[in-house]
Amino acid sequence: MKDHTIRVLIANKNSLASKADAFARFMRAYRETIEWMYAGDEALKVYSEFAGVPVEDARRIREEFDPKEMMIPDRALGLRDLVPDAVRFKFVAQPLTQAQLDELVQIPR
Repeated sequence: MKDHTIRVLIANKNSLASKADAFARFMRAYRETIEWMYAGDEALKVYSEFAGVPVEDARRIREEFDPKEMMIPDRALGLRDLVPDAVRFKFVAQPLTQAQLDELVQIPR
């Protein structure tokens, strides 16, 4: 899974265009939250209490199942690998061009 994105945030194209500033602020806050989650043990304690698990279990979950590199929202890896399946399962009629993929994946700074 290290070469593929497993989590995405999706926005309607019209909303993204009309509320660009709100999406940019959201993405900044999202990035800050990820940094906080992996900066130390404070987030582990919060998650431990929320999930009702010991802090060491929370640490294992974070490190083994949700490593930081899989949470970073600033890249979409493996999309090209999915296009043949999208065609085969009739989600799209033909493979997407690079320009279409670039329009599909927009990451506000």
